[in-house]
Amino acid sequence: MTFAFSLMLVVFGLLAILGVPLSFTTGIASLVYFMVSEQSMRTVIHQFFTSIDSFVLLAVPLFVMAGHVMSACRITDNIVSLANLLVGRMRGGLAQVNVVASMLFGGCSGSALADVAGLGSVLIPAMKKNGYSEGFSAAVTVASSVQGPIIPPSIPMVIFASVAQVSTGALLVGGALPGVLLGLAQMLVVWLIASRRGYRSSHGKYMLEEVIKICKSSIPALLMPVILMGGILSGIFTPTEAASVAVGYALLLGFFLYRNVGPKELLVIGAKVARDSAAIFFLIGTAGIFGWILAVAHLPQIAADWIRMNAVDPLMVLLVINVFLLMWGMFMDAAPAILILGPILTPIATAVGINPIHFGVIMVFNLMIGLMTPPYGLCLFAGAAITSNETRIGAISREILPFLFISIGVLALISLFPDLVLYLPRLAGLM
Repeated sequence: MTFAFSLMLVVFGLLAILGVPLSFTTGIASLVYFMVSEQSMRTVIHQFFTSIDSFVLLAVPLFVMAGHVMSACRITDNIVSLANLLVGRMRGGLAQVNVVASMLFGGCSGSALADVAGLGSVLIPAMKKNGYSEGFSAAVTVASSVQGPIIPPSIPMVIFASVAQVSTGALLVGGALPGVLLGLAQMLVVWLIASRRGYRSSHGKYMLEEVIKICKSSIPALLMPVILMGGILSGIFTPTEAASVAVGYALLLGFFLYRNVGPKELLVIGAKVARDSAAIFFLIGTAGIFGWILAVAHLPQIAADWIRMNAVDPLMVLLVINVFLLMWGMFMDAAPAILILGPILTPIATAVGINPIHFGVIMVFNLMIGLMTPPYGLCLFAGAAITSNETRIGAISREILPFLFISIGVLALISLFPDLVLYLPRLAGLM
């Protein structure tokens, strides 16, 4: 290990401890390496633009825009009404509605934080009004929100596909079944807690006219994930093209069906998309430079060779990686974690025979669990922020523990049985 590389790691660690944003942490640490080493500074610019010059990554701003447009369409109330129609009569009705609404909303936005903000502002007050504790209401909202980036469309999946050079379509499709399994597992937890605490269903029977009205207002928006999955599975368009189709479909809904997106709203959406996309691509660029330095130091190869020589059991490798990612996800968002750890951990996983598509879904799943893990999960703080009196993190943390344990159980299930991830991509001919 050279002096320049060691100094870079020290600078990276110090900046991370000080709480400097990760894009600047990786960028500054990489610049220190180039200033001390004999490498040309021109490599910095070259690697930055090489990292973001990818057709696959074009899907990122498009999915971001589709999510913002769908949020501007104010589909949250429609999704909640449909979820209430589907599962409201179950025990723990509104909590069940919360979980199902997150599954449906995730197929439109693909963002956990957007899920917490959009659905939480509607469902947390409604649940509290119907006798649910505010801590439990926020916990259900936070726990169910992590389904969003697992169920397609998913920006973390697109980023991993770019980093690991694997099929974006296979990753997106591979996340569908684990995301649904997570939702069903959370519904089971809600049912058990509701049975113990006496939480009742949220409504009686609907009249036919009400059913038609709810379906008419909500189903057009929920066709987006169906169109995306159908197009990718049938080979009509690539995942990047699917992202542009999603934007076009969202604009059609906003302009002509819901009629709450006009030129003025589009300017606001454009500014948000530009800001969010710039932040993501700056992070990707600086992480690309950092990853190039790790590759020059042969760090991924050294780790993979050590694994091969010691004939480590694949399940043991997955166990260690899962524990590591769960802890890492508590302190870092998914995108930077994937950009930094993806190039290191993927060769290790493939060295013991783990399919990279399987590993990619496992990695994203882990990092999503981290978003709701006490005490530093990002969604945990978002959930606390939208409660009426900013319920203490501790109260939400206690209520979220059953959801955390069942989520780890689903993670163990998809780790032990790769076909839960790989079946649909193979069926679609994407592998």
